[in-house]
Amino acid sequence: MVVQINGVTKRFGDHEILKDIHLTIPEHTVYGFVGANGSGKTTLMKCMLGLLPLNAGSITIAGERVKFGETKSNQYVGYLPDVPEFYPFYNAMQYLELCAVITNMTKTERQGRIHELLELVGLAGTRSLISTYSRGMKQRLGIAQALLNRPKLLICDEPTSALDPAGRAQILSILHKAKEETTVFFSTHIVSDAEQICDHVAMLHDGTIIFQDELANVKQQVTGLFIFTFTIPVAEVHERLRHTPFEMKIDSEQFIVNLPDESTRLAFMQELTTQKILIQSMQPQTRLLEQLVLEVLG
Repeated sequence: MVVQINGVTKRFGDHEILKDIHLTIPEHTVYGFVGANGSGKTTLMKCMLGLLPLNAGSITIAGERVKFGETKSNQYVGYLPDVPEFYPFYNAMQYLELCAVITNMTKTERQGRIHELLELVGLAGTRSLISTYSRGMKQRLGIAQALLNRPKLLICDEPTSALDPAGRAQILSILHKAKEETTVFFSTHIVSDAEQICDHVAMLHDGTIIFQDELANVKQQVTGLFIFTFTIPVAEVHERLRHTPFEMKIDSEQFIVNLPDESTRLAFMQELTTQKILIQSMQPQTRLLEQLVLEVLG
């Protein structure tokens, strides 16, 4: 595991921002950290970076205990804030060269690494100054900077929040590729973004983790609804079955039936046999992450 967070509590005065947080983050995954603005996500990330002292608990990154103010663990961490800032009078390559010098990379090593990262973030052919970059281009450069020193953990604080759909898609694609060489801790309040690229997801609400799981497990939680396709039009099926006791609906040309238990499913299949209605496919309607969030929040 790259990150172990055990019982972390953080207070500002009498206000408890984080309440007994426990998280375990595996290697080479995108770990989604979902929560509304103001839920405490940024506070936890600052604690992970050693920028805030803890009131209780501990954080370990790549085997190093995080210590407030002077933590060795930051050598293993790349960080992308929600609004990265750069020297505007450099272009992308010049800026990454400056960062490489600061981190004591050899000239031979930094040339190959900078070229690799500019290709990854789609800025390889860009020679214009950073002062002319769009918000999305700056975010992509920020990812390249954060990955420069091959960190074991990349922390991203709301990297897609102010981007248009095309810009968001680019960032999500880059982060998904980045997990091949690092672990990505992806903080966001945009649930659909987390659903697209995350392997694991945790939700923070009012300073408390209210659920955490592998995303695949979340999607496998069926709602009791099943989607059918038939050899005849769904409207005809609905008409032939409308006097039966089953809960059915047609939604966007999908025939959906509520079959909450095995006996109901068996009875429905028997009814289809009686009506001589042939099935082409049957699949459970899975619960989307956004639906789960809404259910948890009530």
